[in-house]
Amino acid sequence: MNHLLPGFESQERVALLLSLTRISSPEMIAALTLHYTSALPAERAAARHGIELSNFMRGQKKLEQIAATVEAIKAIDWAKLQSNPLLTSPLQPKQVA
Repeated sequence: MNHLLPGFESQERVALLLSLTRISSPEMIAALTLHYTSALPAERAAARHGIELSNFMRGQKKLEQIAATVEAIKAIDWAKLQSNPLLTSPLQPKQVA
């Protein structure tokens, strides 16, 4: 399952996800960012930054794995939030007698 949609990701989100990887090549970072923020096809994003398509795909796979982990953590947090009535119910004003 793809968690990242080319053309629909913010530059900040891609940068944060990349910070969780060991990807350090400026060209690879630029190509992945371009692909996910502008919907430029993978082949063109890789070529524009001088990256072999196979290397780009490897970086893309790693970024998807990180995004899947982040989404799994968010799902756990959301379930925990939903099961806690103190966090889901609106605050009730104190009754004054």
